[in-house]
Amino acid sequence: MRLGLRMAAAAMFVLAGVISAYAETTAAGVWETVDDKTGKVRSTVTILQSGNAFVGQVTSIVSRPGEPLNPVCEQCQGSKHNRPIMGLQIIEQMKRDGLTYSGGTILEPETGKIYNATMTLSEDGKKLTVRGFVGIAAFGRSQTWIRLK
Repeated sequence: MRLGLRMAAAAMFVLAGVISAYAETTAAGVWETVDDKTGKVRSTVTILQSGNAFVGQVTSIVSRPGEPLNPVCEQCQGSKHNRPIMGLQIIEQMKRDGLTYSGGTILEPETGKIYNATMTLSEDGKKLTVRGFVGIAAFGRSQTWIRLK
């Protein structure tokens, strides 16, 4: 009887640890962005929690031949106009609901366009599907980013 109780207690302890680890997995971290058209790595983005929202900024860029090493956002409007893309905050005001993030925006530095956005974290926390769209999410484009840290 005691062995059964010990085994049940041990199983509950392990289960509590798994649930706790799952509950703590967020989009916060360093992500390798992959171009949805070419399948090639383009940059890394660091996502942080800021208050009750998540934000992300470009922390490295993989330049293509002929591209500047530290390009600026020529097409961006307002305070982001002509700012270096390295260090630029491109994800803003994403609110978390479990593994899904919504209500925020994402900036496409190449065009300067800002889109509504959603992000969906995989259950294992290793992939982040980022979708930018205008109007409704059905009219958009997705990229799958890979967690580095």
